[in-house]
Amino acid sequence: MFRVFLRKMCSMEATSTKTPIPVFGVEGRYVSALYSAALQMKQIEQVEKHFRALHKELLKPKVVDFIETSMPPSAVNFLSLVAENGRLKLLRRMITMFLAVMVAHRNEALCEVITAKPLDDGTRKSLMEALKKFVKDGKNIQLTEKVEPSIIGGMIVGVEDKHIDLSIARKIQMYTDILKQTI
Repeated sequence: MFRVFLRKMCSMEATSTKTPIPVFGVEGRYVSALYSAALQMKQIEQVEKHFRALHKELLKPKVVDFIETSMPPSAVNFLSLVAENGRLKLLRRMITMFLAVMVAHRNEALCEVITAKPLDDGTRKSLMEALKKFVKDGKNIQLTEKVEPSIIGGMIVGVEDKHIDLSIARKIQMYTDILKQTI
């Protein structure tokens, strides 16, 4: 029954629950169908959780065992349909797109900060306050922190589709370029 529902959704014959962000192409049709079906079956968070895990597992040899033993039925049926239709080569992009849809579903903004040393609690709190002012629509911020000593100091911040490089390494490069131009 679920496969019939997904097939109708994928062929655009049925009306579906729209994704909170636009998705396009073959992957978009599949992701739209999955989002709608999982939402209607009240399995949306389960599917996301398992797709996050699958995203990591796709590089490991025991993928089939993982799929058969631990995923919710809507996700397994979706993967079966993708396989039946010869679309497995698009699966990673479909999962990435579905995860982006889920971020929008929860009204979140993905933010990544790269620093030379781990952030202390005070700096993290100040950064979160600044990011909240920067992010539109009162979205909840999901902060990922990475440490990369090569930036020397400062930070590189990625917020949704924006990128701000405030690193010392970038400033050194900028000043080096300026000095080369004037000499």
